[in-house]
Amino acid sequence: MLLKLVEYHWAEHIEDALLLLGRLDVKTVPLAGGTYLLGVRDEHIQAVVDLRDLQLAYIEDSSNNNSNYLRIGAMTTLQTLSEAPQLKGIGIDVLSQAAHASASSRLIRNSATIGGTVATGPVSQADLLTALVALDAEIVVRSGSRTQVNLSGGSTDRPGLALSGVVFKGRQERRIASSTFELERRPNELITEIAIPRPLTACGTSFQRVSRAPSDASLLNAVALVEIENGLYKRVRLAFGGVNMEPVRVTAIEQQLEGQPAAQPVSSNTLQAIVRNGIPLFRPPTDVRVSGSYRRVSGANLAFHALEEAINSAHWRSSVASGTGRDV
Repeated sequence: MLLKLVEYHWAEHIEDALLLLGRLDVKTVPLAGGTYLLGVRDEHIQAVVDLRDLQLAYIEDSSNNNSNYLRIGAMTTLQTLSEAPQLKGIGIDVLSQAAHASASSRLIRNSATIGGTVATGPVSQADLLTALVALDAEIVVRSGSRTQVNLSGGSTDRPGLALSGVVFKGRQERRIASSTFELERRPNELITEIAIPRPLTACGTSFQRVSRAPSDASLLNAVALVEIENGLYKRVRLAFGGVNMEPVRVTAIEQQLEGQPAAQPVSSNTLQAIVRNGIPLFRPPTDVRVSGSYRRVSGANLAFHALEEAINSAHWRSSVASGTGRDV
């Protein structure tokens, strides 16, 4: 629990929330689902800002607005993600699967939000983080800030009053790649949205995990994405994650497939060789529950099965889109 909490704010507008979070004299944090924050023993947190009325719970497809992104509001719950029809059948079904696996209890999934999960990071032990990295998701953040500007006094032809050092309150919004979010995030920035590039029609994905029990946090998980365009493997992504581990991509494996001909699915022997060549560069950390060496050995098996399933799915979607596939 928050032992030194003295202020509770219920924000109705995002500008109000940003103003409160930007205070320097009182340590203020956002309150989303509360599944993690309310269990933290932090004597420095003095105030929380409840975000439930900011209308940040939505799933929208903005492909019709020339942005070609799937936009997910930060307050969207994991249960909503696991059931969302917008995520079905467009090549990113792994997002629903990972959201469901991130918490074994439906009660927790009904409270935990995607924004809170991303903000918490590896401590959340959520499979969802790995899926976001594999899908090249971008984290949209906003902050209220003080910006320093200098207004010149005009020119020799048009003299004016010099206003040097004018300070005004501004609002900043930027996007951060999910793979580098932990490194690039700044204090007092509020996650407002997750933007996921809409995949190509011929896209296949796969989600694999290893855990002691189905309801346990994953010791290691893997998410693969494969896109086919013009007879080539256009985009290949393979990401690993797990308990107390930041998701990482294995580009050494991805690069062996990207740009290669995709007339036929990759044979098992070839795919195993690709994984063997790239997996030594996967250096997972050791945790009290699982060693790094176990993760590396298990990673080779997970990578093979994840890539195989994603490749086969991408080929099936490609054949259906071209009219050569058959209903089974």
